[in-house]
Amino acid sequence: MKIIEESARKRFNEIVLGATRKAQEKYGFNMTDKDGNYSTWNNEADAFKHAYLSWLLSWYQGDKKSKELGDMHEDETPNAPAYERNMDLWNNAIGREIAYEMKWRMSDDYALLDDESASEFASQKIWEKMQQGELITNPFTDKRKFENMELERLKESDKIFSDGEFKNFDEKTKAIKMDTYMDHIVNNDWKVPFKTNLDRRVQTGELI
Repeated sequence: MKIIEESARKRFNEIVLGATRKAQEKYGFNMTDKDGNYSTWNNEADAFKHAYLSWLLSWYQGDKKSKELGDMHEDETPNAPAYERNMDLWNNAIGREIAYEMKWRMSDDYALLDDESASEFASQKIWEKMQQGELITNPFTDKRKFENMELERLKESDKIFSDGEFKNFDEKTKAIKMDTYMDHIVNNDWKVPFKTNLDRRVQTGELI
């Protein structure tokens, strides 16, 4: 995307904020502070903004560059509270994940997707993940830690299975949940608190 490669930071921020406002109008997530004033700080709009900017960089520049620039941005404010940095890094990672998922599912055809369609699809995916509780939208009450992100999200996946909610999903959602679940298991080399429970599910054929 030419504008991302050549524009100054101000222009890039305008693109991200514009996409955030557009998504807020469509999906209605919170974009105010505790006093009801316009804000994209420590709220749902903040979470969307970081996930979107990280997706945008990953989509056009690749995951490595996206992470480098995202981390660099956080390093520019070393005195920011740790909970804010944690929230931003977490949501940045979700944005990169969405870009990866879009490219993986579309294979080589992802390059044929026009900018507006890609942005709309990414915004929808971010909103869906926000609805599912995968983004950190409140750094004061959400105690999940970025450095433990894989394990934290694996716990949520295990909860979905153990609570019996899995059978209520449609086939497409089941496939996505299963892919995500098994990716986390493989990445963690089965070294998680519920190994016995997972082993049982594999042995009984519940997991493929």
